[in-house]
Amino acid sequence: MHLYPSGLTAVVLAIAVWLEPTAAFANAVTDVSTDPTGAHVVLTRRDTWVEVGQSTSTGTQQTGCRRRWRLAPTPNLLRPIITGDYKPIPLPPPPTPEHRPYHVFCDAAYVTTVWLLPTQFTAGAPPSAFSIAQRLARDLPYPTATVGASPSLRGLTGLESWFWVEGYSETPIRDTVTGFGLRIDVEAVPGSVTWDFGDGTPTAFGTLGSAAPARSDIVHIFERKARLAPFAVRAVVRLDIRWRQNGGAWQTLAPVQRTATRAYPVIESRAVLVPPG
Repeated sequence: MHLYPSGLTAVVLAIAVWLEPTAAFANAVTDVSTDPTGAHVVLTRRDTWVEVGQSTSTGTQQTGCRRRWRLAPTPNLLRPIITGDYKPIPLPPPPTPEHRPYHVFCDAAYVTTVWLLPTQFTAGAPPSAFSIAQRLARDLPYPTATVGASPSLRGLTGLESWFWVEGYSETPIRDTVTGFGLRIDVEAVPGSVTWDFGDGTPTAFGTLGSAAPARSDIVHIFERKARLAPFAVRAVVRLDIRWRQNGGAWQTLAPVQRTATRAYPVIESRAVLVPPG
């Protein structure tokens, strides 16, 4: 699960101990990344959250950094300059009058300044299970979706072409985050698929289809050839999302969509009369 500075409002944490500006800006960088691929977030009861990656083949774990927030004296981004000082850059207006500016630190390095609500930093307050579930659903390890086809190189007018979505199956995509005594499970299951074959025919609801050599239930017959460019075949997969807290009853979240496309040339199939003998 990945958490970026712009989305820090999804996690409720206690306020950080102040990091001295001189130390922070001495290590200031503009490309700090705390989001290793596949990282899970372990929430703590103190002033930080820690990203813990899955174990590698060598038995080690990828980890990010400790993220800290400090109430800023002025609503400004802080940009380092060559003198070793910094240049304040005004933030855009706050989302609401209740929002306050917070400096964000990655370990000792200043990252950015964001608008947040002070209530998110009430000492000992638990995170919102719903907001964690929303973030987890957004950052599930969704595979790349592509469109498979048979015939694979090009279609023929008047003959069937079979299509399917590669990368997805009926198997749920799952992830979990734990902390503050919470365990949040999220699942995403492919639901309906909207197919557009790019030839001007109406879109249709269907399934993920079946890969060749099986006969897919997603079948289309092109009545005209692709002239200037291949037809753009598109499948929009709707993933139904559900979540639960501490093994309780499943609840639904807004569905997520993933789109797969394929450029599909179609040539004209013509019958040829052959003289007898």
